[in-house]
Amino acid sequence: MRFYKFLLPILVLSAFVPSVVFSAMSSTNYFIYADTVDFGGGLATSTNYNLQDSVGGGDSVGISTSTSYEVRAGYQAAVRGTISFSLSSNSINLGTLDTVGVVASSSVVSTVDTNSDTGYTLSISAISGTSLGAVTDGSVDGVGGTEEYGIAVSGSHAAFATDQEIASGLVLLSSSNSAVSDQSTLTFKAVRGSGSALGVNYSQSVVLTASANI
Repeated sequence: MRFYKFLLPILVLSAFVPSVVFSAMSSTNYFIYADTVDFGGGLATSTNYNLQDSVGGGDSVGISTSTSYEVRAGYQAAVRGTISFSLSSNSINLGTLDTVGVVASSSVVSTVDTNSDTGYTLSISAISGTSLGAVTDGSVDGVGGTEEYGIAVSGSHAAFATDQEIASGLVLLSSSNSAVSDQSTLTFKAVRGSGSALGVNYSQSVVLTASANI
């Protein structure tokens, strides 16, 4: 029996990522992401909590901007936001592609929460494994007996409205505002072509990264 099977495990990166100030300072051995002018404070910890405090900071607060820089003055103001990201499932199975021109698809729902006032971006940061030929015409439909594989995104912050090649660096979602349980659907699609090899198993890992915008 000859068949065509496609498995797609998805590796999810879920993390809290603080946005950084534009003028972070660095040297060969050190990186200062934000600084403060004061005369005390620091990191205090207990079994359940961490507290980063400062004592005696200046009384100038608020946001000052220029063409190239932004200063967020005031108590701990440099920490602009955090972000969390999850998927409804960390794997999908497109099954056996045993008929030319019949599209197989499977979806996962992404959920993003961030209090960053500049929003977030969800993108593909890495891929590995094997796959069918990538979609090139914006639609995984198998028209003309063509082998195709790609991804579609739906939701208010979808970065594109067509089927796209699954490639490292592809932006899937983009928002310019904070988000509370912001959900989008990622749909993976594949179709066997008239010239596709038979009896082949394909498996691909996709790494997704959500980050707060600077």
